[in-house]
Amino acid sequence: MALAIFVTSGNTIAKNYCFCMGLSKCNTPGAQDISSAQYDAIDFKNALTKQGYKGSVIVNQYATRENILKRVKNVVAAAKKPDDKIVLFFATHGHDDGYLLTYGGGAVYYKEIIDILAKSKTKHVYVFVMACFSGTITKGLTSDPNWSDDATKRGITFIVSSRPGATSKSIINREVTPVRYSVFGNALIKGFRGQADKDGDRKITIIELFKYIYNEVTMRMESDNPDIVQHPQLIGPSSEHNTVIAKW
Repeated sequence: MALAIFVTSGNTIAKNYCFCMGLSKCNTPGAQDISSAQYDAIDFKNALTKQGYKGSVIVNQYATRENILKRVKNVVAAAKKPDDKIVLFFATHGHDDGYLLTYGGGAVYYKEIIDILAKSKTKHVYVFVMACFSGTITKGLTSDPNWSDDATKRGITFIVSSRPGATSKSIINREVTPVRYSVFGNALIKGFRGQADKDGDRKITIIELFKYIYNEVTMRMESDNPDIVQHPQLIGPSSEHNTVIAKW
């Protein structure tokens, strides 16, 4: 397995950092537990570790607002070079007002995460979100609904599980019965581990990974839940589409 460490033209070694969180046990009145979230976060963190990404994963009672923001800041502080990469993953309940639920009923707004990431010295920042209404990531950031100018300036790429106003579903992963995985999380992990390598060069680019996730999620939803529509979204600068995020 090749490590995700690349040598730049200036012979500077680029390093890669990550943080994953999954909230299965919400401890929040009115919020259902999400059995898939902790497994999505842990398995994706394991996949990142095998690729040489350094970081941490927190789930359930450790996924408080304070801990989440602290871990995001730690990752940003660690990435000191322009060619370093940052990968974040969030699996929890989402709200159409533009925030993610944290343990005990707290909230982290997308804008808070983006404001922290915008201070990073690297412009290779990738955020994966498995949450209902995750397409609302753009809410309150800019008057441009496509968020193109702001995303390009900040250099942040989001791959989210659903459109604004849409939910994200879990299914039984028939290959790992009876553990529940989200449709999005399962596609992300499989794609990252090599299934997304469309051209067979043993490298996974952002656009390859997104296309694989999109096709897998829409296909599985049509097969298992034909009455439910779910479309993952890619939001961010096109300049990052061909960036290699993993090798296998």
